[in-house]
Amino acid sequence: MIDMSEWTNGSHNSFGDAIYMATLSTVLVFAVLGVVWRAGRRLALRATHRIPRDAQPLLEDTKFVICLALVGGFGLLLTLNPGLLVLPKDTTFTGQVARQAGLEALSCPTILDSKYMPGQGRYECEYVDAKGKAHDMSLLVASGDKVWLYDHNGKPMKVTTK
Repeated sequence: MIDMSEWTNGSHNSFGDAIYMATLSTVLVFAVLGVVWRAGRRLALRATHRIPRDAQPLLEDTKFVICLALVGGFGLLLTLNPGLLVLPKDTTFTGQVARQAGLEALSCPTILDSKYMPGQGRYECEYVDAKGKAHDMSLLVASGDKVWLYDHNGKPMKVTTK
């Protein structure tokens, strides 16, 4: 049996995820730039003694406080969930099964080879073992986030992690 739970939890790389990460990163960059710009400008004005008499204190400046809150919020979010910015794994389902089973290659024509687990079922596959020998027939059984491999004789394959 091969446990694919770690791979399934970190392998979703959809267009929606890319939009989400781009938006999150853009907001964070602009918030940091806003804090740096406002604080730096205030320090430069203070250093040159050109700060206006009616200027608000920095912590009463609404734009500065909003930017500071966004930076603090993102910092807290990343502290609580450090996996938020971890890039997803770049392996397909059969590639990951082959790697975890210690095989050189695995090909299952009836499985759409994507970055997601296939539906629960039995799939006929071909594989190349660690010694480089090709086998025409094997059986892959997927259920939930678990996978079982059976060799060309119908016996469970021994999983040898590389």
